[in-house]
Amino acid sequence: MPAARALRLSVCLALLFASVAAVAAAADEGGYLFDVLRERPYRIAWDKLMKEVQPTPDWLIQFNRNFDGVSGALKSVDVGGRSYRQGFVCKPQDCGDRKFEVMFDADATHAYGALGGRNDPPAFYGAPPPEVQDALAKDFQG
Repeated sequence: MPAARALRLSVCLALLFASVAAVAAAADEGGYLFDVLRERPYRIAWDKLMKEVQPTPDWLIQFNRNFDGVSGALKSVDVGGRSYRQGFVCKPQDCGDRKFEVMFDADATHAYGALGGRNDPPAFYGAPPPEVQDALAKDFQG
């Protein structure tokens, strides 16, 4: 019996460690826009980007004040051989037609943005290179 108990304990510990590792990997991969904006490098890049978004829609102004709004988890993307983290925030009850996509470079020192909707071409902010513009615009097509 002691061997069976030890085996069960080993299996339980292995499952526990595997689940902790999976949660840690998911947290590293994602994180919601409203969460990462509380981190200094993301906030600095975001604030710099927001100064360019003129005129700024009311719903984006509100999100910028308290980070309370409809936003998605950041995802890792490779564009032109470079790594970025991409997420979005959108107008409540009108997410498909009013959305702001944001893409942070790997060290979060620079952010690029696109404001638009399903039926209108996005306006770009932060001077994104053409391949980043294409990646941001792709998420408006639906």
